[in-house]
Amino acid sequence: VHTAGDLRAGQPVAPLPPLVPGAASPRLPGKFIWADLVTDNVPAARDFYARLLGWKFQDLGSYTIALNDGEPVAGLFQRPRPNTGSATPRWFGYISVADVQATRAEVVRAGGRVLAEPQSMARRGEQAVFADPEGALFGVLNSSAGDPPDFLAAEGDWIWIQLMSRDASKASDFYRRIAGYDVVANTASNRLSDYVLTSQGFARATVRTLPTTAKEWNPTWLPFVRVKDIPATVQQAAELGGKVTIAPRPDLFSGRLAVLTDPTGAAFGVLQWSPEELGKGDRSEEHTSELQS
Repeated sequence: VHTAGDLRAGQPVAPLPPLVPGAASPRLPGKFIWADLVTDNVPAARDFYARLLGWKFQDLGSYTIALNDGEPVAGLFQRPRPNTGSATPRWFGYISVADVQATRAEVVRAGGRVLAEPQSMARRGEQAVFADPEGALFGVLNSSAGDPPDFLAAEGDWIWIQLMSRDASKASDFYRRIAGYDVVANTASNRLSDYVLTSQGFARATVRTLPTTAKEWNPTWLPFVRVKDIPATVQQAAELGGKVTIAPRPDLFSGRLAVLTDPTGAAFGVLQWSPEELGKGDRSEEHTSELQS
């Protein structure tokens, strides 16, 4: 994984926008509220996501903000790929926490590593970046403006996140300790995950044990973007220089899910979600907890 120095070097030189515009929103501990891409080729990544998802970008020195329909959705920063080790470009998410310093201490006690020490950032809040015991990157953030509310993600926004682990039970226990999740075993016969991490009655993430045959996958968090049309998105991603890691198929969310890799090597998921298709009607506040399976 990248070192603490690598991650600190990606910090912006200009103030970041708050996560929530206007009046402060309630904090939702346990919710994934932000995502960063660390890559060795930001220009290539920008071009890919702009053309695939319609994102716009705002440069803040060494850090770039991605915007979806004018709202901040992610950050990108460039670091050279290490000469040794298995570090590759990757997306990682930030979990809302009430106390970044206390979370740091618990991460260390639970066997994780500190990659970027807690840091206060004007208008954004306090954040830090860690690696869990298997090396999966994640951040924590205490947002000064509160957290984005629990509404259904718009197209082009993050809609879900899953941890790919070598041992889902141990990994779930680690995140329970550091973020206070309630961990629910997924007993569905056709499940795509082993455990669900919940807080405030909402499913926040799922954890899956990697198949023993998936030796090319390292433990990592895999975020998903909501898209309008899975077949069209997958085809366009390939035309733009990305790779299709997991193609849509009927046994994976009825063919409405795929995993892609951008041209720089960072993996992410895409998901077509339509309440109408599921007979739920058009309810903008419908939460996507059904994704836990």
